[in-house]
Amino acid sequence: MKLFHLLLPCLMLLPASAAELTVGDLVPDCGLIDQHGKPFQLSQFKGQALAITFIFTRCPLPDLCPRMTANFIAVQRELAKDKNWHLVSMSFDPEHDTPAILDAYAKAHAADANHWTFATGKVVEFGSLFGLKAVVKEGLLDHNLRTVVIDATGRVQHVFKGNEWTAQELVWELRKAMR
Repeated sequence: MKLFHLLLPCLMLLPASAAELTVGDLVPDCGLIDQHGKPFQLSQFKGQALAITFIFTRCPLPDLCPRMTANFIAVQRELAKDKNWHLVSMSFDPEHDTPAILDAYAKAHAADANHWTFATGKVVEFGSLFGLKAVVKEGLLDHNLRTVVIDATGRVQHVFKGNEWTAQELVWELRKAMR
């Protein structure tokens, strides 16, 4: 029951007919569960540049979720000396991607917990604010890709669509968002 109450504010902010957020829009707060099973709110990152990508750990296609994770690894390495940033990988497969699975995935990818959180919860609903689509088709997750940069004031800085962006482009957007 606690989890439902934590996620309720996120659900209340996401009407089915909501338009996608664009650059400059304030991002609504959303309650999630991290890879350690602890609840958190996106608002805890206010004051930092934040990049969010949407994945699932069993994704079999190397150019989709694994590429997003590889890009975040490169970003983490590039920003290691900077302080005012955070990455969040949100899984839209909460039935499989439990906190324990996300924790193992984070460790396997050498994610620095001080700067990179893996999360689960009502991710598809939240991601839809940025154009994320994830549905089960014939037993498989069919999805597009979105990676969002949120500035230190909590507003959309940039939305990367698809998988053609580079880690260097994300680093550049995050450094802009830190200001």
